[in-house]
Amino acid sequence: MNNKLVKFLIILTMFAPSFIFLNNCSLENADIVRAPAPEDLVLKREKERLERERERGQIDSDDDKTIVDQVFGNIFGDSKNNNGGPGIAVNAYLWRASLDTLSFMPLLSADPFGGVIITDWYSTSEKPKEKFKIVAYILDKSLRVDAIKIAVFKKVKNENGEWIDNKSNKILKNKVEDAILTKARKIKIQSLK
Repeated sequence: MNNKLVKFLIILTMFAPSFIFLNNCSLENADIVRAPAPEDLVLKREKERLERERERGQIDSDDDKTIVDQVFGNIFGDSKNNNGGPGIAVNAYLWRASLDTLSFMPLLSADPFGGVIITDWYSTSEKPKEKFKIVAYILDKSLRVDAIKIAVFKKVKNENGEWIDNKSNKILKNKVEDAILTKARKIKIQSLK
């Protein structure tokens, strides 16, 4: 037999089952659903467990909030007892809101245990001679105004083409903090529904 024919037959026998399998697979009837966040799954399972226990009469409906706070307070970072536990070491709502708010900038570093997010330098096409860098510090496990601090760094290009440090605008810093806090509140409200 011809060498090319032998190679073709070997390849055909190796890949034929894959072709048959793929041919039988159809995406027409498949529903593609985005997986929920891990904390959403845990919260859903805990709510289902509480519902089963309530139906059996093992707990009162007044105990639900206390139990959920004890179990999930440390995961979501808004528990009254901040004694550690599973999850990230900072407020999860502030963490997620910070990442979402700063997602338009290239990310340089993100440390969920230290609560620090550092972006890379970013400039807009409208003002190519200015660039900004933002550092977000999440300081607490509680969702509070003073739990987030933002540092904005600004550089301006001079006529020689060199980037020179410039004083950043305090209004911009406050706007970024407000945007993160607003987003964190929305995320928290959505997670409670």
